Amino acid sequence: MKQGIADIKIIKEILEKSTANAIAFGTGINLSTVKKLKSGERAVEKLNLAVAIKITEFGMKNMPTKIEIWK
Repeated sequence: MKQGIADIKIIKEILEKSTANAIAFGTGINLSTVKKLKSGERAVEKLNLAVAIKITEFGMKNMPTKIEIWK
């Protein structure tokens, strides 16, 4: 069985910054599920693990890399 990591910060950020169609197409998750997540009708905290991992992996592939400079 494939293992993955679910990160709630990445999930919330990708839901905020990406369209429902892009997320559904990129993850294979049902469009209505993604729309409910984006609208707040369904809580991110109540996602099943498989869906959370898919969205996290999609976010890691499609979000720009953040570079922090420490002084």
